[in-house]
Amino acid sequence: MRAIRYLFLFFVCSTIAQNGLFTNIQWSTKLKPILNKAETHCLLWNGSSYGLIYDLTTGEQVKEVILTGFTKSSSFEALVFDYRNDKAIIAGWDNSELKPDHYFLWDEASNSFFPGNNFAKPNHGKIIDLIGDEIVFCFTIYKKDSKGRLDLDKPEHSFVQFYNWKTKKWRETKYDYEFAVAIPSKNLLGFKEKNKIKYLDINTLSFLDTTTDSYDNIITHYQDGKVYAAKYNKGIDKVALLDEKTLTTGKFSKPPSTNNLDYYWGALWKYQIQLLKTENKSLNAQDVDLVITNKQTKEEKKVRITASSKEEVALVRDRVETIKNARLNQTKNDLAKKYAGQAADFKEWEINFQDLPKSYVHNYQNAKGRDITNLKMSRRLFLTPNTTVYAIGKIFQCEESKTFLVMLRGPQAEGTESVYAVLKTDHYGNRLQYQIVARTLSNNLGYIQMDDFSISTYLNNNTTIDVTENYMGEKKKKQYKIYCLN
Repeated sequence: MRAIRYLFLFFVCSTIAQNGLFTNIQWSTKLKPILNKAETHCLLWNGSSYGLIYDLTTGEQVKEVILTGFTKSSSFEALVFDYRNDKAIIAGWDNSELKPDHYFLWDEASNSFFPGNNFAKPNHGKIIDLIGDEIVFCFTIYKKDSKGRLDLDKPEHSFVQFYNWKTKKWRETKYDYEFAVAIPSKNLLGFKEKNKIKYLDINTLSFLDTTTDSYDNIITHYQDGKVYAAKYNKGIDKVALLDEKTLTTGKFSKPPSTNNLDYYWGALWKYQIQLLKTENKSLNAQDVDLVITNKQTKEEKKVRITASSKEEVALVRDRVETIKNARLNQTKNDLAKKYAGQAADFKEWEINFQDLPKSYVHNYQNAKGRDITNLKMSRRLFLTPNTTVYAIGKIFQCEESKTFLVMLRGPQAEGTESVYAVLKTDHYGNRLQYQIVARTLSNNLGYIQMDDFSISTYLNNNTTIDVTENYMGEKKKKQYKIYCLN
């Protein structure tokens, strides 16, 4: 696993002298508040790469979090947050490449950022908690009906998984119940057993003696600020007050109001959090106030969290742009130094590929390729012995990658095989993707297999490869899609 370990101490710091502010907030913008486990601090997240952390006791902003520049598109969805010894930990989805199971984690204390699909393990669900140096995942496996469809009324078992981002170790436990809810402030997971909820302590991995009537979620998004257990039936159907100490529920009944805050799902035991929006016509955006109410003392703190003038907007945007450029340049400089020798070999290799037309149909009669077998880069990229490598053409080039069509020819048991493959590399020649798309197979009697294929490249280099496999007269159609980021 690779962690990015630079620029934190300068760029992610206390912002007492110059507070961070959200910009261009619209009515549709989803500002997401997430509380730390001790319920002392709140992270407000803009759904991309920018967040603000507030002390709930004082109402003061303690950190501006800028994750812009750690990946190209910097699209992160924060799911869990903790605040320990004035240092933040944030984890959630990394949406930069629009792939499933891509997570990010920022650990300020160890000065580390982990982007992309670093938590490589199949069949893990949503991040639901942080405990120590571990991320907690949980998901339920459901039985299938007679038609092979998942039956969500018949849970089979659930997995609780822990990933330690420092040791890179996984551990996993299995339970014969359906996962229902997480309560991070108490280090508990709730599981359904028939008509009851039973609570698992994720520190000890033992169940509490306490059980309560079954419910589907915990919510604190009504105007009254109370914590409710909620049951669903095409939306929230019934709610009951949830006791903080005993975790028992009151009587389930209709919700107290249809007017809800629509942005906090989970238990807020100590504070009520509200986001109040008003129109700012000069910016064509919304001014947003964070209102924090201490539930015990009823003391209220109110603080503006958005830029209210064009000057404030410019200050924030210039700061974010500076950080982004510095991080991206730092990454490029580090890679350029690391692969300086390899880059020269790659350049020698790349000049053998001519650009293919946007609509390319492979013609075996007229096809030409350059023998690049003995180049250093070919020996690095293709390790198959007794194989000749040919450069057919370059399909496209993106900001972060280059994609080529190559042909590899070598002996097989049935004769001589020629394999046509799409190879994607970074700009230093490191392999990112390799996909065989077509092949021919021939012997002394002629061709046993000869696949036809065409390559069509569209806007943003989105490419479709249509293949007709032809093995001994039996034809089968296939299609492959190649993008800049996949």
